[in-house]
Amino acid sequence: MSDLQAELESLQVENARLRKLLKLTDTEAAPAHGTQTAWFDKAPGSVDARSSSHAKVEFYAALFGARRDVYAVRWDNTRTGKTGWMPAVEGGWRKGRPASDIRHLPLTPGVPAAHLIGDVHVGLYPMLAGDQTCWLAADFDGQAAMLDALAYLKAARAVGAPAAPEVSRSGIGAHVWVFFTGPVPAATARQLGTALVREAIAIRGRMDLRCYDRLFPSQDVLHGQGPGNLIAAPLHGKSRKLGTTVFLDLATLEPYGDQWEYLSTLECLTPKQVTKLTSALRAPTVGARVDRASTKTQPNPAPIVHLRLDGTVRIPGSELSPSLYATLKHAASTYNPEFYDRQRRRQSTWNVPRIITSYDETLDDHLVLPRGLHDTATRLIEEAGSKIEVDDQRVSGEPLDLSSTFDLRSQQREAVESLIPHELGLLVAPPGSGKTVMACAVIAERGIPTLVLVDRKTLADQWRRQIQGPARHQTGAARRWPLQTDRRR
Repeated sequence: MSDLQAELESLQVENARLRKLLKLTDTEAAPAHGTQTAWFDKAPGSVDARSSSHAKVEFYAALFGARRDVYAVRWDNTRTGKTGWMPAVEGGWRKGRPASDIRHLPLTPGVPAAHLIGDVHVGLYPMLAGDQTCWLAADFDGQAAMLDALAYLKAARAVGAPAAPEVSRSGIGAHVWVFFTGPVPAATARQLGTALVREAIAIRGRMDLRCYDRLFPSQDVLHGQGPGNLIAAPLHGKSRKLGTTVFLDLATLEPYGDQWEYLSTLECLTPKQVTKLTSALRAPTVGARVDRASTKTQPNPAPIVHLRLDGTVRIPGSELSPSLYATLKHAASTYNPEFYDRQRRRQSTWNVPRIITSYDETLDDHLVLPRGLHDTATRLIEEAGSKIEVDDQRVSGEPLDLSSTFDLRSQQREAVESLIPHELGLLVAPPGSGKTVMACAVIAERGIPTLVLVDRKTLADQWRRQIQGPARHQTGAARRWPLQTDRRR
């Protein structure tokens, strides 16, 4: 008895540590109870471990409503050690089998029954007819998967979205499910998931922005003839014995003793509630659209934040609040045009990231931003109530003796004079306006070593002609201008 008591006390201490890490209140850590309308509308009554197999299967099929004309099965190659998923087809997959001979097997009641006892591990396709879905699942992987999942859960609970955490088959990853009482547009469900991911990143600043790409359904609309992306179904018979594919009690972070009782009392959102939540939550912003930090500013950032300025902007992560850390990461990112072009064309966006990031997180806990974000980082940190100390480690190099004689048009001269006072600037002008000439004028005015980066040889040759080439008419200037340079390396 003393051993059991000691183990119980140890688990309670560990649970308290994890809850403190994410600042989960008693309300946020409590199980979400309510009415499982999707089930009770069909068969009133509760389901628990003592219920009949038929009742469990019927409940399971109603809760995890998925595409019925196809499902996936997991395969394992013991010889190569490879694993994967494939749609279930009549007669199984055979090499060289013509596509016209392939018939997908439907998701009949016998399939979840076999899954629950462990005879087969089933994958579910969430996209229903009309690009709708009955649930939303967020997938987290890696060593920090559970911390990311708990942050997502906290964000969901904070806005009134009941969410259920599941340990994935590997035992390392985690899924967080939100169920609906009826089908909702996949685009709306994904908007909810995306907003919750943004809130979760504000809670736990170290979350990777790739979490935006780990939502199921994975598309707003179904592209082509395929069934879309799949997710492994929970409560797999053999995996449950190993403590995986099961739902966790947030109070203990241990699997519920009665998984069926928990799921049958889990609240589902109505389509109207989903729409309301989506409209109330702020959509994520990246890049220049980031104009302010998240409202989640607790704990506050350090009174003084130290910025090291070299080729980048380096900020100690320990001096930033999680929300400010997350905001700076979003500011150092941009939307991927290829993702949205594919989405517009109704093409698959699989393995195409929604967001392109340009920040780095070092092992010594520094957030590294592009130097062009110096002003943005300064503004956001000061708005959060901190002062900034800058350690300027930039190397300007030895001054160069540059002289130039050339005539600039009035508009060119105005642009150059506007650029000179600034350390960072962007010159935007139409073709033929003489951008190279104006840039050379700025270099001559600065008189310091300058690195010119271009993406095509043609542009590199153009720069060489402007700086060193023989006298010839140049489109952007009234006449050629020689630029004498110190060519020492």
